[in-house]
Amino acid sequence: MEDALILAIETSGKTGGIALFQNKLLGSISLISFQSYSKILFKTLPYLLELLQIPLEKIDYYAIDIGPGSFTGLRIGFSVLKALNMVHPRPVIGISSLEVLTMNYFKSDVPLACLVDAYTKEVFFANYKWKEDKLEVLYPPKCIPYEEIPQIIKEKTLFLSENLEKWDKYLEKNLNTFYIKPKIPCDLNPAKLAKLAYLKLKKHSVEFQKAEDILPFYLKASEAERKFSKIK
Repeated sequence: MEDALILAIETSGKTGGIALFQNKLLGSISLISFQSYSKILFKTLPYLLELLQIPLEKIDYYAIDIGPGSFTGLRIGFSVLKALNMVHPRPVIGISSLEVLTMNYFKSDVPLACLVDAYTKEVFFANYKWKEDKLEVLYPPKCIPYEEIPQIIKEKTLFLSENLEKWDKYLEKNLNTFYIKPKIPCDLNPAKLAKLAYLKLKKHSVEFQKAEDILPFYLKASEAERKFSKIK
């Protein structure tokens, strides 16, 4: 398993793309907008495979960010996964975007509070800690009002998010010394997803799924679904 070739698909956040990983990062292509995802993502894979001289059939596993995150981005990522699987079926490693954020500070000594913007004054939130290259869950992924975070955090914690500036003043005021800001900006990118998938394989802490069965980890209904439920 440690020598497995992993193709990672990341489309849940601001930066999307693909990466190939085999014991180390072999190559990665990242894009910025959802429009780029839908128009270019299918074209980037043949380019990356040709550049690295790796045939598609050599891939052992697909890894995908299952969310929570952008509904549009996740739909695009899952479309790419299912299309690939029709040609070359492979086991799928689904990983939450909240876990992927922890790779920005791999092996951190302090807990990592991971936030993804859920809008309407809510966040997708989880709290983790690295322990021997494995993530320990301190608080499971949930959609909560951001004002509930101070009730959860009871020790010095490093906060990771692509949108941390949105809650920065509130967290600084209400958490005081428990709130640690990252020294470098955080992102969700395919290289980080690929490495986390590799670590999970190495630690035998992964549950494989089939591409036709795996579902996005939304944690919250889309705006269209919420509007429809009100009409009903």
